[in-house]
Amino acid sequence: MQNISLLHRRPSRLSLLTAASFLLSLVLLLWLPDHWVDRFNYQPAALRHGEWWRLLTANLLHTNHWHLLLNLAGLSLLWLLHGQHFNSNRYLLWLLLAGVLTNLLLLLTMPELDRMVGLSGALHAMVVLGALADIRRKDRTGWLLLLLVLAKVGHEQLQGADSQLADLIAAQVAVDAHLAGVVAAMLLFPAWYWRSKKKSTA
Repeated sequence: MQNISLLHRRPSRLSLLTAASFLLSLVLLLWLPDHWVDRFNYQPAALRHGEWWRLLTANLLHTNHWHLLLNLAGLSLLWLLHGQHFNSNRYLLWLLLAGVLTNLLLLLTMPELDRMVGLSGALHAMVVLGALADIRRKDRTGWLLLLLVLAKVGHEQLQGADSQLADLIAAQVAVDAHLAGVVAAMLLFPAWYWRSKKKSTA
């Protein structure tokens, strides 16, 4: 089956409004006072005391404008690569669901990770989810992308993150979140497959 290029699809007004609102929210949250950031970032101890909103809100916070710009650039590239696999009005829902599941996996398996913000775990999940969708549709580039992501995450687990990137975003790069994002995508793929199959037979 031939993929439909996003360059030939006109986004709906609702999609544009949703994307603009999401972007504005991320920019505004960048200026959140530190004491409020501390209420919404990822903290395992707080999560265990019932502050479950952090599983979601931690994805929306960033350490500085470079961190935000890098994540937005990655999100834009992923939409261009794999947006055809998703209902455009629900793409952000998949992204946020991936972020919540990624943080939940971190909570369950990596308790030593103390604090974290950003979309990088969710973005890694969306890369893998899109690659699996490509593979399902017989697009061989999906295999290449999947192997590249697995190689990147494996290298990070063995060698650690790029120190220059850590300096740029003024924080440790959460390589464990990247790994958790890959696992989250594997867990989410059956749900995506079921929904896409249901749509194609409707």
